[in-house]
Amino acid sequence: MTTDPPDQQNSRDEYKLVFDGYKFFVNIRFLTAAFAMSIQSALLNFYNQTIKENTSMGIAIFGLAMIFWVALVIIERRTIHLFVALLQRGNELEFQLGIPNGFFHRIAEISPRRGKRFQPFVTHTRGLTLVYFGIIVLWIALLVVTLIQKQ
Repeated sequence: MTTDPPDQQNSRDEYKLVFDGYKFFVNIRFLTAAFAMSIQSALLNFYNQTIKENTSMGIAIFGLAMIFWVALVIIERRTIHLFVALLQRGNELEFQLGIPNGFFHRIAEISPRRGKRFQPFVTHTRGLTLVYFGIIVLWIALLVVTLIQKQ
């Protein structure tokens, strides 16, 4: 049983919820990336099997791939916004609770803006952005090849 005042206990409870939410959104980002790769891999396999017989089908598969790609980018952007909001709220709660070197404070300290020469470029967001950028470049290249073959 705790002897903390009600406001303090509420803040502690919220801190636990914010931490759990933060962990959830870290996981969901990588699950989304894995899902994206699975969907794109399946579409590439389908594209490879059908393009030899029907180039129009290649264009249709490109359209489907773009729908999934846009949906995944939207999910990623929204997840980043929620992720950052939880990080900020965790920082606020640590300040209220008098935890000067808590988890969220330390995460904020290792921000990509600080550190060594190339450290600003080494983030999960930039890595995932490269993955999604690579997907779009691949599909555009396949569309161009499909259109050239159709002529």
